[in-house]
Amino acid sequence: MADVSPEFRRISEDSVRRRTGKGWGEWLSVLDEWGSAEKGHTESARHLREAHGVSPWWAQAVTVRYEYERGLRQPR
Repeated sequence: MADVSPEFRRISEDSVRRRTGKGWGEWLSVLDEWGSAEKGHTESARHLREAHGVSPWWAQAVTVRYEYERGLRQPR
């Protein structure tokens, strides 16, 4: 796992599950299976909104967390 910024450490497993219906690990698997690393940020967030009914804010949060976890984005 990449070094995750403190901002994302504050979004708990319970919070993401309560707001989206899945935990962090489940969302990472969803995006891996969909091919998010190759498709990029915008398409990944759109996929979460359209295929999984995730709100725009949570789609961004999950996508950014995915990018950090997979080493596609560097913490600031």
